[in-house]
Amino acid sequence: MKGWQKVLKKNHEYSRHLLKFVSVLFAVFIWFYVLNSEPQEVTHSMTLHLVTPSGFSVSNLTPEKLNVKIKGSRAFIRTMVEREENVFIKLQNYPYKKKGGFNIFLSPEDIAVPFGVQVVDVKPDKFKVELQKEIRKNVPVKINLVGSLPSDLKLMETKVEPKEVLISGPIEVMRKISKVQTAPIDITTLEGSGELKIALADIDPRVVTKRATPVDFSYVVKPRKANLTLKKIKIRFLSSSNRVSSKTRYVSLDVLAPEGVRLTASSVQVIADVPDRKGVHRVKLRAKLPDGIHLLQINPQSINVSNR
Repeated sequence: MKGWQKVLKKNHEYSRHLLKFVSVLFAVFIWFYVLNSEPQEVTHSMTLHLVTPSGFSVSNLTPEKLNVKIKGSRAFIRTMVEREENVFIKLQNYPYKKKGGFNIFLSPEDIAVPFGVQVVDVKPDKFKVELQKEIRKNVPVKINLVGSLPSDLKLMETKVEPKEVLISGPIEVMRKISKVQTAPIDITTLEGSGELKIALADIDPRVVTKRATPVDFSYVVKPRKANLTLKKIKIRFLSSSNRVSSKTRYVSLDVLAPEGVRLTASSVQVIADVPDRKGVHRVKLRAKLPDGIHLLQINPQSINVSNR
C-alpha cells in the first residue's frame, strides 16, 4: 500500500513539473509571437519639459509638444500611445549662460521609449532656447464675468479665494503681468447664493502659477426689489437625530414673484441642515422656491438649533 502511495505521489509531482514547463513554454511562444508580429509605425505626440537651472526661466516661446514617429509591434505601440508620454531636457547640460541663447538638437536617440519600441523620427528636431533670471511675485486674481442677469436681478456680492496667487517666470515677461484672470463665469446661470470652483485662465506659457487651480468663487444674486412677503413659513429640520429643537420654528420670506403669481406656504420650503454632532449649532437657513420665484431674504437668515 505504501508503495502505491509513493508511486502516486511521484506521478503527481511529475505532472506538476510538466504543467510548469508547458506554461513557461507557452509564455515564451507568446512573447516571441509579440516580438515578431508585423511592426507598426505611428506618430505619437509627447509633452516637452525643459528643466531649467536654478534661478533661471525660459524667456522665448519653445515647442510644447514633440511629434515622435515610433515603430514596434502592435502590442507595444498600443501600450505606449495610450499613455501621456513626456520628454525631459536638462538645460544644465547646455551653455545656458551664453548671451543670445543656444540651440537644442534632438535625434531619435534622445527620446526614451519602452523596450520593444524604436524611435524613427522626431519633429521639431531643432529649436532655440533663451534663458533669463527668474523672478516671483504675488498678483491679484481678477474675476472674469460674462453675460448679464435679468433686469429684475442684481449681482450683490462676488468674492474669490485666494485673492492673490504666486507666479514665476523670466523677468522681462513678468514685468508685463500685473494680474491673472479666472476662466469666464457666465452670470446668467447664477441664482441665489453659492460657491463655484473656477479654473484660472491661461496666461503666458512662460509663466508658472505656483498653486493648483481651481480657485473658490462665491456670489450672491438678489432681486432688485421684493414684491411679496411670505409669513409664518415652517422650518424643516434635516438631521439624523430625533432630538433636535429650536426656539425659532417659523420664518418669513421676502421674494420677487412675476405679476399675478400667487404663492402658498405649502409651495415653499425653508430648510435647516443640522449637524449630526451634539450641541448647540448656528445653522444658516436655505429656501426652496418654485421656478421663476427669486428669494430676496429669509428673516432670520440663521437660527440656533440644539442637537441632544
